[in-house]
Amino acid sequence: MRLVELSRSEHAGLRIRDDLVEASAASQHLVPIVVSEFRKAAIHYPIVFAKNPETGRFAPYVLNGLGVEENLFWSGTEMDVAYVPLNVRRQPFYVGTNDAPDAPATNVLCIDLDSPCLDGSGGKTLVNPDGSDSSYLKEILSVLGELVAGKDTTESFIATVLALELLAPIVLDIVLDDGTPLQIEGLYGLDEEKFRQLDEERIATLWKAGCLDLIYSVLIASGHIFNLIRLKNQRIALSRAWHSNPT
Repeated sequence: MRLVELSRSEHAGLRIRDDLVEASAASQHLVPIVVSEFRKAAIHYPIVFAKNPETGRFAPYVLNGLGVEENLFWSGTEMDVAYVPLNVRRQPFYVGTNDAPDAPATNVLCIDLDSPCLDGSGGKTLVNPDGSDSSYLKEILSVLGELVAGKDTTESFIATVLALELLAPIVLDIVLDDGTPLQIEGLYGLDEEKFRQLDEERIATLWKAGCLDLIYSVLIASGHIFNLIRLKNQRIALSRAWHSNPT
């Protein structure tokens, strides 16, 4: 990865192949999300919690696979889902920090110059002929804006569920159709039993804080783990069939 601050003049000629954006998630079993995505993400993915490897703090993720670097939603050309998380759609753009001396830190738009999405044949441009931002770049800025705006509210939600001791390790001992045992480690979910034991006052507080619908989204989304198991079994069966009868 080679991140640089985007310059509308210096990088005006860059072209993006947006058909390769989703390929960045082809080997991601976990994709971080913010709370504004919970309802949409709950359509397809289990929503889980894990410790961010960089900060050591809990963060929410969508679970794409049952193994490290496994994305069971990746078809080979795209994510076969109705909702693609913001952290995938924003590729190859990132939010950096301008740490100029004697000035407050500010967010700056960065681009990964090593991204395979950068291609001269790409159909997306960053700057219009008159020097203004293209509609594509405006869309990217909107995606990044939602991620930045969601950082504090997401951290607040995590702090709330931690304070109520609602996070619990996910314990799944799965046996696949071919007899292979599978265990998931390092992931956390919401403890539904503890949640149901909360008194009315705490439930009312969660409602006023906008956390109640988020909790229900996570609980409902947990059922998608069974779809991941189904997809895993399908992928193994297809792989075995291909090796038995290669074309």
